[in-house]
Amino acid sequence: MYIKFWGVRGSIATAIVKDEVKMKLEKALAYASPADLLSPEKVDEYIESLPLSIKGTFGGNTTCIEVRNKNNDVFIIDGGTGLARFGHQLMLEERARTGMDIRMFVTHTHWDHIQGIMFFGPFYIPDNKVHFYSSFQDVKDRLRYQTPPTHFPITFEDLPVQKEFHYMPEGVEMAIDGLTVSSKAVRHPGTAYSYKFKDKYNKTFIFCSDAEFNLDVIQDIIPFIEYFKDADVLVFDTQYTFSESFQKIDWGHSSAQMATDIAIKSNVKKLILFHHDPSYNDEKMDAMTIQALKYKELMAPTHFLEIETAYEGLEINI
Repeated sequence: MYIKFWGVRGSIATAIVKDEVKMKLEKALAYASPADLLSPEKVDEYIESLPLSIKGTFGGNTTCIEVRNKNNDVFIIDGGTGLARFGHQLMLEERARTGMDIRMFVTHTHWDHIQGIMFFGPFYIPDNKVHFYSSFQDVKDRLRYQTPPTHFPITFEDLPVQKEFHYMPEGVEMAIDGLTVSSKAVRHPGTAYSYKFKDKYNKTFIFCSDAEFNLDVIQDIIPFIEYFKDADVLVFDTQYTFSESFQKIDWGHSSAQMATDIAIKSNVKKLILFHHDPSYNDEKMDAMTIQALKYKELMAPTHFLEIETAYEGLEINI
């Protein structure tokens, strides 16, 4: 499986502002030596050596994940604002302009997970077909409800793409274009669903955002440990710091420390920190990543778990 992150932010899309760009430039220049600026090649080498918080950004678009199987079929998890950028890229492929099938999995229908649907270029091609999969039986009505004429220039029904809707009962495995997909409900206002993707080699990718795991849930964690068990890649909601998670009970999100504990208990190989708080700038995201890595080394220094923070453009092959 191939996985690419197009939107990693939670709650609301967040653009980088002028002062943050200025701060990045000041730090980059302050750290540079004369030798780093001798040639374009040296400049490129120096820039690549900088942390992401200085040379780039973790990104401000809301949730959207691209997944492809061995046949290059396109699966999408959620349609946040990152979906618009993915649409621009996908339209460069001829099949997206002449007729292709797209499979979209909807975890839930809060705005930050569906805002990009009406801006996805391939949905304006009549020969394309989108298959919506969800563990909500009324997902079609939910998507229609988002765009009445009073709130958007065209309605969901007006999208030229052909649409099919598939209900996924929780816990029931479905074979979809070479992958086996199942879902599990997680604690979130209004409920959200995690999705697990497995290929024929038993490589497993799990997406579990908008999920609140706190000390109460830990008391009954065994069903989730079984669900996450031995995953190659687990994308997990880590919107809050550990202290913030205690102040925001029932807000529907978790912390990096809780995610790390669960990943270790489940023998997950790679944990991706995800659904970043809109108030966190890139510098704070770097700090949270370092804290998560230190926590893992403190709690389980010999465990093989790898931890990485999601950023727009991150690509993973499993």
